[in-house]
Amino acid sequence: MFPMWRITYVGAALQQGHWRAAVRGLASWIAKVGAPAVVVGVVMTVVWTVVSGSAARGLVIAFWVVLVVGVVLVAGGLWMWRVSGLVDKDIRARYDVLREVESARLLLRPPAPQDAVALAAAIDAEMLAGNGWTERNARVMVKAVRSGHPTPGLLVFEAWSDGALVGGATVHPSGSDASSRTLGWWIGPRHRRAGYASEAVAALVEAIHDAGFATVEIGTTESNLAVQRICDRIGATEKDRRAQPLPNGSVVPGIWYEHRQVTADKP
Repeated sequence: MFPMWRITYVGAALQQGHWRAAVRGLASWIAKVGAPAVVVGVVMTVVWTVVSGSAARGLVIAFWVVLVVGVVLVAGGLWMWRVSGLVDKDIRARYDVLREVESARLLLRPPAPQDAVALAAAIDAEMLAGNGWTERNARVMVKAVRSGHPTPGLLVFEAWSDGALVGGATVHPSGSDASSRTLGWWIGPRHRRAGYASEAVAALVEAIHDAGFATVEIGTTESNLAVQRICDRIGATEKDRRAQPLPNGSVVPGIWYEHRQVTADKP
């Protein structure tokens, strides 16, 4: 069975208008798979004709129909696998800019399939409301982690003390600005108000800069004072205010902060 993420990635590639390349790629795979299949078909047709004569006509026709359908299905599957792999490679190159980041109490890392249950427990109604997510957004994220193909740019926070999953973050490209990344995060209900968010954000911002990105953008709502305090604490400055559409369909007054990499003055 084809993994759903591969089908989604093929659809995304086609939506970008790469039809000609797609047709050429599919035709190439049909030719690769079809060439040996035709040889097998011809050999089998000759054998059956010599052995059974005209009585084998129906069998030969049925065989060729199955052969053609099989070639198309196999070639199409191989083509989809190849296209989805290329799209995935491109997305991972743009999103997965961090591997493991360490702070005093936390290990910030990409999620593993065994994190799915703990990740689901860290996403409660307060987290959904605060980030403008729906329950479907949460289910999709958890399902992707369980499948071993997590959402690009997703990191989880693991406590050094007991290995508990404390929360998570997303690190995404900032529009068309290749030198910037957008950071979002949350803390699970059992670990809030313990300073984990401030610690994780400070470590992530530093790691993003170390990875070669000059700016880190952080967006929040005007009512989210906790995020605003963290931004002030790490030295992020307010960039602008604008209406912010959220995944659940709502639009809220938003504040965007920017943290710029500090570089030493040249003598």
